[in-house]
Amino acid sequence: MPLFRRSGDERSFAGTAFCIDNWLVTAGHVIDEPRTYFVRNGADYHPLEFERWTPRQLAASDRLEFDIALYPLPGLHSPLALAPADAVRNQALELICWQWRGNGVKQVATDCLHTGDADIDGYFRMSTVERVTHGSSGCPIFADGLVYGIMTMGRDRFESPDGFARSAPEHRHLMQRFEENTCWVFKTSHIRRFF
Repeated sequence: MPLFRRSGDERSFAGTAFCIDNWLVTAGHVIDEPRTYFVRNGADYHPLEFERWTPRQLAASDRLEFDIALYPLPGLHSPLALAPADAVRNQALELICWQWRGNGVKQVATDCLHTGDADIDGYFRMSTVERVTHGSSGCPIFADGLVYGIMTMGRDRFESPDGFARSAPEHRHLMQRFEENTCWVFKTSHIRRFF
């Protein structure tokens, strides 16, 4: 589901969320401003009060942290459930996100692959078939209805020598060294700790 900063205004698009166990889930950095956000369900925009988000864990700019936010929505039904275990190397996965595509917000779906890189503070590295950019943050990474993680960072970051991903919009030229569409995903075993 797409999240917006203003009701009815697609230009205020902030990121992607999904439903699981009576909660709306997204990446913490998607809702980083103290304001009411709106989730779009079909043509309807529903207000989400900033104070009701929990735990609003945000990723710091200098290292990876737990980038997750949950919003209680009782009675919400979803075909998704948390996977009983974390994804493993070379596991085939999928993602469905929302992205700004020049003339509006569009849904994007693509296949993914866990690259098998070492776990770093609760994250795993993933490659995607289609390039996903701004707006994909907060989307579910899943297979067969089981969620294996939350998309938190994509190619608009670059990897530093110490292995952490750092925010670097001014260093977009460094993205050329990636041969794949690489992303970081906050994994299931750490998501489970917040429910």
